[in-house]
Amino acid sequence: MKKLTKRETAGILSKGIPAYLLGYPTAVSFEMTYSCTGNCHHCNMGGIIKDEKRIAPADYGRLMHTLKPVIVQISGGEPLLRDDLTEVMRAIKPKGCSTPYLIVVTNGSLLTEEKYLALREAGMGQLSVSLCFPDQRHDQWRRVKGLFNHLDTLIPKLAALGHDDIVLNSAITRENMPYIMDLTRTAERWGVSISFSAYSVLRTGDRSYTIESPEDLKKLRAQLDELRSYKENNCGRIQNADFIIEGTFDFFKYGEIKPCSAGHHFLVVTPEGYLKPCSMHDKEYTSLREIKRTFVPNNDCGGCYVSIRSYLDKSLPSMVKEYFSTHSINRKKNGRAANVA
Repeated sequence: MKKLTKRETAGILSKGIPAYLLGYPTAVSFEMTYSCTGNCHHCNMGGIIKDEKRIAPADYGRLMHTLKPVIVQISGGEPLLRDDLTEVMRAIKPKGCSTPYLIVVTNGSLLTEEKYLALREAGMGQLSVSLCFPDQRHDQWRRVKGLFNHLDTLIPKLAALGHDDIVLNSAITRENMPYIMDLTRTAERWGVSISFSAYSVLRTGDRSYTIESPEDLKKLRAQLDELRSYKENNCGRIQNADFIIEGTFDFFKYGEIKPCSAGHHFLVVTPEGYLKPCSMHDKEYTSLREIKRTFVPNNDCGGCYVSIRSYLDKSLPSMVKEYFSTHSINRKKNGRAANVA
């Protein structure tokens, strides 16, 4: 998550603390669609789904009233496929509201400067753009011809507008693990931030993309050590806190991280309006109460370690402490307003 303004921080804390204490989820991911312009090797979605059922913008307003999250991810599939996306965002975050903090997650294939500005106008706080490789191998991995060149031209142009709200997100797989530092330098070259998470076998069932062998773990260890050193000495734009960098290594080493707060501090809303504790689980629910009664007490899963999960597994005081400590460090390094994962 990028550096928050004082108003955003105050809004999240003033609404987030009561919501946390009352048992509402801190963050909700609204999946706008299952359709996607890509067909990525590490993802279980891809391609266009015809006659897909999707709830209307007003339905999102009602869900916000029920769930009361202070952080919202607009995700998919590819959310920019929805023609009514900005209407949905305004229903989620009416003009003038400090919360929720709105993050739009996209592969960038449909992104333009005009759409970026429209998303900001509709309340977007952060644009999260997926990047798997620091060159044209990104096209092959996501099966979108010309995607890297499109991002290589557009993202620096958007960054130059000065809003400092773009964060690249990169899921670490066995294929791109040797290029973690190259991805980091690409983000720096483009003038944006970057956040890393871990590929989960729960997505596709394909173990060939995970990191398991002693040899691969040794390579990962070297990459992550270099990432931490680079973060400490050169670049405040690496958005992962140190505990997430270490947690990522542990996840691959042990194959899981427990406990998980899915369904408690975080959940997903499907395009049809059903609730799921996590996008990795298939069962759909009709209420938060049902999730808390039947899923949360029996949740023994540790099969993913994405960035938002890693933060929400912490207690609220720990999350607040982590935010302010990391923000202070990054601000000193950048010499200006800094970003925070």
